[in-house]
Amino acid sequence: MTAQVLNVELSNLIQESKRKNSDLRQAAEKSLNELKGLGPRPEHQIAAELSQRGNFLQPFLIACGTKNAKFISIAVLCLQRLVVAKALARSRLKEVLDALKEAANLGVDIQLKILQALPPLLQNYADDLQGRLLGEVLLLCSILQSSKMGVVNNTAAATLQQLVISIFDKVVIEDDKALEIPATEEAPSGNGAVPIRAAAFDAYRVFLDLCLLTEGQKSQFLKFNALPQTFGLELIESVLTNHSDIFLTHPEQANILRTRVVPLVIRSLGERLNFPTTVRVTRVLYILLRRHLSILAPDCETALCILTHMLDPEAAPQWKRALCMEVFRGICSEPALVRKIFSEYDAKEGGKPILKELVAAITRLATEKPAVIGLGAQSTVPVGQAVPRDASSEQAALEAGGVAGIIGGAVGLGEITVPGLSTQWSLIRVPCIDQLDKTDPPSTPESYIYCLTLTCINSFSEGLAKFILPLTIPSDGSKGSRRRVHRERSGSLPKGSGVGGGGEGSASESPARTPSPSKRALQRRTTQRRTYIPGNPLTLESHPLYADIQTSATIVEACWPALLASCSTFLYAALDAELYHALVRSFQKFAHVAGLLRLVTPRDAFLTTLGKAAVPSNVLSANIVASPNQTEGASTFSNAKGLLNVESLVGPSSSPGNDRLSASSDAQPPTLNSRNLLCLRALINLGIALGPTLESSWAIILETLQQADYILNNSSRKTGRQGSTTAGKADAQKQNDSNLMVNVGSELAAVEASVVKMFESTRDFPNEALLSVINSLCRLTEMESDQAKTPISGKSPTTFHKRTHSSGSVRLISNIGENVFAIAKLGELAQINMSRIIGPNPATNGWTMIVNQLTAVVSSRELCNTIRLKAAEILNEITITAARAVSEENTENVAEVQRRILTALKEVLEFTDKSYDGKVDSSTRSAELEIHRAGLESLNAILEHSGQSLIAGWDIVFDIITSIFDSKGKSNSGLETISEWEIAVVAKSPRLIRSSFSSLQLICSDFLSTLPTSCILVLIDALYAFCSQLDDLNISLTTITFFWNVSDFLQTRGGSTGVFASEAGSEEELMALVRRTDISDLNAALWMVLLLRLTSVSKDKRSEVRNGSIQTLFRIFDTYGHRLDPRFWGSCLKIVVFKMMDTRETDDAEQSIAERKLWDDTINLVLGGIGTLYSNYFEIFSQQTNFRNTWAVFIRYLESLLGRHSFEVNTTVFKVLGSVLEKVGGPEKLNIESKDEVWRMWSSQGVNLVDGLPEGTRSGIQDTLTAFVEAFRPLYKLLEPTIDAQIVQKTLDILHDCILYPDSPAYFQDTDILTPLQAAILNSIHIIRTDTPQVPTLMLKKLSYFSTIAYSANRLPPPKNPKLVRPSYIALAVFSMKQMEHVSLSHVGQPGIYSDGALTQVLKSLKVPISLKYDFSPPKIGKRPLYLWRNATHTALAILRQALPAMEHLAIDNFHQGEIWEQVADLVSSVVHVKSQSLGDPATSDEDESFDIDAFEKFRGLTIPSLGKSVVPEEAVVNFVVNVYCASLLYKVHSDPWEDADKVGLELVRAGGTSGLELQRRRRMSYVCIDELMSLFAVNEGDHAEVVRLANVASRYLVLRVALILSIFISDQPLRGRMPQPIVQRKELLYILQRLVDLNSSSITVSLDSPNPLPIRTNKPHLFRLFPLLSQAIAVAQGDQELLEWLSKAVAELSKALEAC
Repeated sequence: MTAQVLNVELSNLIQESKRKNSDLRQAAEKSLNELKGLGPRPEHQIAAELSQRGNFLQPFLIACGTKNAKFISIAVLCLQRLVVAKALARSRLKEVLDALKEAANLGVDIQLKILQALPPLLQNYADDLQGRLLGEVLLLCSILQSSKMGVVNNTAAATLQQLVISIFDKVVIEDDKALEIPATEEAPSGNGAVPIRAAAFDAYRVFLDLCLLTEGQKSQFLKFNALPQTFGLELIESVLTNHSDIFLTHPEQANILRTRVVPLVIRSLGERLNFPTTVRVTRVLYILLRRHLSILAPDCETALCILTHMLDPEAAPQWKRALCMEVFRGICSEPALVRKIFSEYDAKEGGKPILKELVAAITRLATEKPAVIGLGAQSTVPVGQAVPRDASSEQAALEAGGVAGIIGGAVGLGEITVPGLSTQWSLIRVPCIDQLDKTDPPSTPESYIYCLTLTCINSFSEGLAKFILPLTIPSDGSKGSRRRVHRERSGSLPKGSGVGGGGEGSASESPARTPSPSKRALQRRTTQRRTYIPGNPLTLESHPLYADIQTSATIVEACWPALLASCSTFLYAALDAELYHALVRSFQKFAHVAGLLRLVTPRDAFLTTLGKAAVPSNVLSANIVASPNQTEGASTFSNAKGLLNVESLVGPSSSPGNDRLSASSDAQPPTLNSRNLLCLRALINLGIALGPTLESSWAIILETLQQADYILNNSSRKTGRQGSTTAGKADAQKQNDSNLMVNVGSELAAVEASVVKMFESTRDFPNEALLSVINSLCRLTEMESDQAKTPISGKSPTTFHKRTHSSGSVRLISNIGENVFAIAKLGELAQINMSRIIGPNPATNGWTMIVNQLTAVVSSRELCNTIRLKAAEILNEITITAARAVSEENTENVAEVQRRILTALKEVLEFTDKSYDGKVDSSTRSAELEIHRAGLESLNAILEHSGQSLIAGWDIVFDIITSIFDSKGKSNSGLETISEWEIAVVAKSPRLIRSSFSSLQLICSDFLSTLPTSCILVLIDALYAFCSQLDDLNISLTTITFFWNVSDFLQTRGGSTGVFASEAGSEEELMALVRRTDISDLNAALWMVLLLRLTSVSKDKRSEVRNGSIQTLFRIFDTYGHRLDPRFWGSCLKIVVFKMMDTRETDDAEQSIAERKLWDDTINLVLGGIGTLYSNYFEIFSQQTNFRNTWAVFIRYLESLLGRHSFEVNTTVFKVLGSVLEKVGGPEKLNIESKDEVWRMWSSQGVNLVDGLPEGTRSGIQDTLTAFVEAFRPLYKLLEPTIDAQIVQKTLDILHDCILYPDSPAYFQDTDILTPLQAAILNSIHIIRTDTPQVPTLMLKKLSYFSTIAYSANRLPPPKNPKLVRPSYIALAVFSMKQMEHVSLSHVGQPGIYSDGALTQVLKSLKVPISLKYDFSPPKIGKRPLYLWRNATHTALAILRQALPAMEHLAIDNFHQGEIWEQVADLVSSVVHVKSQSLGDPATSDEDESFDIDAFEKFRGLTIPSLGKSVVPEEAVVNFVVNVYCASLLYKVHSDPWEDADKVGLELVRAGGTSGLELQRRRRMSYVCIDELMSLFAVNEGDHAEVVRLANVASRYLVLRVALILSIFISDQPLRGRMPQPIVQRKELLYILQRLVDLNSSSITVSLDSPNPLPIRTNKPHLFRLFPLLSQAIAVAQGDQELLEWLSKAVAELSKALEAC
């Protein structure tokens, strides 16, 4: 790139100089040719080649001498490029400098280019630019600096400064090569001339001339004699800043400082110089103090004294004092410099105490103007101009904390004076010492100097801490974790507003809540505990910085009083958040350093001061004065567990509507604000960091925490918020209360977290240090207890209202004592150090001290109840945590520790147990009950977590559990009989039951396997006690389930199967067996005792309890009964089961219906359970020698229950009976006597079960009778081998009564579905054997009756109870017909059903629905059609299809055959006949008509011609024909077939009429019947007598049927005139005439039917009888050709018949 630029610029230079300067052109062309002659090479090779060719520079040198701006600009640019590329020929450097000097007077661009070339020239040619040439370079720069152009002047000044620094850079390089470069020159020093090298000599001469020029003297080496003083000072500062080490290693340079610089500085400080000069002089002094104090100690002493003196208000103006403070701020920020100053002056014998005077001056300055810093009773936030947004919330918090009167209202923006220090207005953006561009002193705030003072204090403390704190950290790698722990606990504070040490950020970064110590302490470490004591740096004698450590300790001892005074001043000044946080941080760190150095006096002084700042005396006094007389009810017990509960302060104020208090309301006492909490947190952090070394000083921290806890809780208790009702200024009224409480709440959370951390840090304390903390807390506890003692009445002393100087401290202690702070913290300390205090030495590890102290507080009735309750709570927490720690850690002597823990718990409960003597007031009684309850809860917690690992103390556990019952309700030996136990168990208080029960629940659920055998019986007695207590029903019910758990445990425990227990025949024998000590395995006996206790519970007055016990008892039997042998079962039956049969209520005349119902439910449970036992274990029972008695007891028990007259019990009795009989198996399983007992019991019941019983639900009657009937089925299986007709008859009669009982199930229609009772009855009938004589007849008659009940129900007697509703029996009719069909067909070949009238009864019952058809419509079914007659028709067809042929082959007498045929005839007649005209829907009636036609044809096929047999009564045949005749009528006619049967001819003609016809709807059936009449009439010669008989009967009604229609036609037709004949009538007449013409019959028929037999024989006898009517009809039918034609045919047929004769 350089070659290209040179190529271009040389070309331009040639072009520009063609006509102007030939020499220049020629030189340029030559140089260009040389450049081109180098060819393409790398840049560094071209530069190296050009540096060897001095003539290459000739055109540039010529150009610089031409005074032509264009030529010079090109030349300077090329020279610059060559300098940068190191391409200048070293031999021509002098000419280049001369050329540049000649060009220096031209334009600005050229001057700037020259300045740009000088630094690389000096850098690249350092070895060549020495001596005179170096002076030339600096001269050139000085010339350009004198330019009037600002840009050139400034650039030249900067370049000169850079060149000077480069000169000293050469010295550094030269020093690095000291062995290679010999010394060539000499220079003076404090000890004479010293040899120096070339670069050092140049630097010496340059720096000396700079000092001379700055002083206004002539230079010796440099060729310019004028240099502005300010610029000279800047050059001196730049050299001192960048190369301070040179002045320490080069005596000649140190001599210049001592002889030139320091005097200049000291002289300048004493003179009234302008601001720019003073600032630069101060900067030079500050550098000398920082970097060269060791070589300028005497001179710096003077300078430091001057600076300290200038801090006085009269010694210097404000801006100059600010400069001094800025210097001191820098000094204090460098700990090493502070130590060096102290070592150089204060530490030396006879030395001037420079540092001590400085600190004293700072202290004086802090108190110089209290109004400016806003000094007050406590720290506030300065308000006024430009209050930052983040500071508003703190200001609001402070005003709300009750200090609004101190800090006043907001200052307007136009005001000048703002009291207080703030980074917003007390600091300036650029410090005065850095304002080098200012010509006049800047205006600084009045508070600026005091803000610098505060910064100096903070930096001083920070510096000490930065040096001392790291020295206490172990350096070996194995202690890495300890280093981290130390960092967490160190007092160093992070940047920001936070004060907490070790990783804590600002208050806003703290969590809202910190887990309570008791919970966090449960997570124990399994590693061995390590003690930790902060190291004392003064013991590190082998440390390389041990001298500095001693110096630091001496500084602390020398300066702490003044520093404490100044810090105390600022602690009560008006500071913003940032400054106040920094102050507290530095204060904490100084105390931390003092503590680490074991400087007790300064440490305690700082701790005390910090405690006073955390809890100001005015705030504490205000709360004491405003605190009302407190009683136990207003205690802070709820907030005493953890310090500063955030919710207690923030929660109530969360609602903006509740935050505003009226101006007239009473002022609330002030509380702690965020500043106080900040100091409190710093104090706590010191406790964390210095805890193991504090010893008795723990009292300072703990008492401060106690006071803070009291104030905050008192404020929360009184107002529920932090606030001041006296702050009435405008800005305070506008504060957002919600944001206020959020900020304070976060600070409270941070404090609480620090407190937790402080107490947790005691975990690593050695025993001695821990005992120190415990002793301090115990002293506070004793003080609280002494001041909290109350009279027997329980009232607090009333002397608190008296406020005198002598009693103020007493009142303070008394009021704070009610906060139980020390007790709470004592418990917290025990929780944290639990792994230590459960160790083997309780006297030395703190266990004995803590437990005894708390026990004494709990047991003392002289104390107020609040403290006693709190102490009990703490003690309970300790025992719980101790038990958990024992189970989680490898603790020695586990059994001893466990008993120690349980004993501590029991001692408190024993005291409360002895205290129930009625001599205490109600409040004390209530408190002691609460203590008892809390102890029980603690036991539950211990068992819940550690019960599985409990190896000792179970006897103590049960003592605690049963301590809630009065002595009369406890069992000391656990060996009483049940009768002695059947008493109500009384608890001391219902409040204690649930707490105690929780522990018992845990034992029964999880820890049965860990119990010793001796405790099992005690456990069973405890279970009975909890079941029998009457205070808590849920507990009684839950306890019942634990009987099951214990039973399961005893059964699964193994061992004997009950050999010894089976020997017991009574309860007394069983208890005697339990008393025996020669039996090691008593599991079976204990199991039976458990069942006995459970049996006793079954008699409890509470239904839920007794029912639960019964269910559990039988569940146990169901689960483990299969394990018992017959002998053991015998004992169980005698002792337990038979005792359960006595479970019923006592005779109580006042017993309500509801109570009786509940007892019925209980008896049902017992009955069901006993039935299950007899069902499931019948095989085992039957193996007993006295099984007969076992069965008899069971049956008698059932019979006795029937005497209760209860639907539910009766129902259950027969259900149980049925289930037991089902399990019996075959009839051979029971002997005859046992079966007879069952039969007698069953047969003696029936409707008696429900008659006369109290009114119940209808479902109760149904259920009872259904269960009764269903019990017959298993009973019948047992009786089946010996069944006879008598038993069947008795059974059917009972079933008959049951089915007729007037009761219908609710919401049930038995039209399609049988009621359960009906279904059970039919099923019972179905299973009866019918192969026994007379049984089929009995069954058919009963079923036939059942099938007709539905049609005659209205004729049954009404029910006695009007609320009862009879069933419809419709479904019963249907199913009875099916069963009747089955029985009939099964026995159709047996004569008995015919001869006994059974079949007759069946047919008669079937005729009923067929004859009724549409006339049967029960009201329950509405208009829905019923087809019962269809079912009956099908059944009748099915029976007759087999019965009629079978009857032909059986020897049935004529009488019974006649009865059957008579019923058959009636049945067939009922098929064709319909009595009602209400046929319903035409479609349905058509379908029904088709069905009847089909059925009639089937019946005709079965009965014709058998109906004409001689055994058939004449009346039956006639009735059949008459019914067919009546069914053949198509419309209503006025004719009686019985009267008109013998009328013929014109006798039937009546008076005519034209009214409408009343038509029949079953016309097809009518035509079928017409055909049937004609079919019956049609007889041929040779037919059987049955056919002839039927024809003889049918002939009269056939003739009557034809004569009737002809007579109607003859009578009505003339009256109609031209009116046509009705269609139905005309069709009927035509149909009949057509059939008559074709009908043939033998003459014998006519002779039989005619009263006047014809003398001739013909096959048309009916025409002869109808001739008169036919003749008359022909006369009438003249207008109807078709009718006339058929009438004529009939007459013609008659003529043919006559001719044939």
